[in-house]
Amino acid sequence: MGFSTILDILGSMILGGILLTMLNNMNEREVEITMVYGNDKLLQIEVVQLANLIEQDFRKIGYCEDPTKITDSTNLIISADTSSIKFITDTNRDGNLDTLEYFLSDTSALSFTKNPRDRILYRKLNSNAPLNVSSNITNFYLRYFDALNYEIPSPVANPKAINYMEISFKIEDSEAYNEEYSQAYWQQVRLTSRNLRKR
Repeated sequence: MGFSTILDILGSMILGGILLTMLNNMNEREVEITMVYGNDKLLQIEVVQLANLIEQDFRKIGYCEDPTKITDSTNLIISADTSSIKFITDTNRDGNLDTLEYFLSDTSALSFTKNPRDRILYRKLNSNAPLNVSSNITNFYLRYFDALNYEIPSPVANPKAINYMEISFKIEDSEAYNEEYSQAYWQQVRLTSRNLRKR
């Protein structure tokens, strides 16, 4: 009778250990799913917000509530490169010309995060201090094309030749889960401002 009781106790311990291991694995999987999908959702929200801001700003290149302030000699795009652009617009529709600039920091700006690729995307209006519009961006890439659909090499020597542009960016988590960074990507294949053609 003592021997069968010991076997019952050992069997219960083994079965309990197996169940405990299964519960622990299920718990780890649940944490992983919560982290990954929660981070994915936050990244998707950030991508949508940033894409809306960029589209809204870039579609107003060369726009002014008072059209007499823009002449044929006005450089609507002041400078353009693969990761930065500076242009003329009227952000608050007050009839005054504003300069708006988007540019990307280098990776040292966020050296305190675990992600070695993340950078800051800045939006600078006139002479105001640049605003951080995204701290999780790992890629912000601009391509420029002329009226004949030929790509203009960057940095663009003659910004007046720009007829439309392609914009893409990728956002990643600043912290990895299990050595993997969640990411979201957005691309505007052809973005044209109606006012670019009014020269």
